[in-house]
Amino acid sequence: MRSFKISVLFIAVILMSGCLYPESEKIENQIPGDAQVEMVQNAVEQYQEDSDGLLPIKTKENQREYLKYQVDFDMLVPNYLNERPENSYEAGGKYQYVIIDAENDPQIKLADLGITGDIRSLTIRLDAMGEYVELGEEVGPNVYQLDLGFYKLSDNPTVTSPYSGSSLNVYYNGGQEFVVDYREDIGRIISENNLEFETGEDVRHILYEYTPIVPIYSPQITVDEKNQPIFMTSRHKSGQ
Repeated sequence: MRSFKISVLFIAVILMSGCLYPESEKIENQIPGDAQVEMVQNAVEQYQEDSDGLLPIKTKENQREYLKYQVDFDMLVPNYLNERPENSYEAGGKYQYVIIDAENDPQIKLADLGITGDIRSLTIRLDAMGEYVELGEEVGPNVYQLDLGFYKLSDNPTVTSPYSGSSLNVYYNGGQEFVVDYREDIGRIISENNLEFETGEDVRHILYEYTPIVPIYSPQITVDEKNQPIFMTSRHKSGQ
């Protein structure tokens, strides 16, 4: 099965270097504590109060979901923060501080740029091997594995989960984009907290409600009749 050629990702930040191969050594990630996130949250709220509702953001057009509103620390330091958080990209860290629900209830969250770098590395690797992306097995509605044989991969490409440190599969969708499979992390949070959802509800929000990290590169995910995470389709949304 073939899809159109991947366009190399253009990210408005200097991406951390990454090498995404199934057999590569993984470094376990630790979920960052809430102290720095809370510090930035307080600073943003104070800035908003002093600026008649404006937010200290650099809006990034044509960005992946959750990356549109990025905190502009130049607007916060030094009047609202003494310095940039040490784990922020701007201070040499791996996290991009972002704002979700900017219009109604701005909340500070983190995006793991290590994943962005890994996806970029994979994109460049595949782009160099042919005009089209060669697809293999369909693993969900409109979600496919790469053709592992064609790309000489012994295992499916993965990224390291920012939630658990485990390996998360990277797939490709019909919209010509790479996607990260967060179903395992979502399922764990559902189980640990005895959560119940309806089929058709996008359940990705629990990832950033129970941790400070947003699930970048994630397709929409819902649950089946057994409350198990599955990839969302238009059929699920319509309730059919």
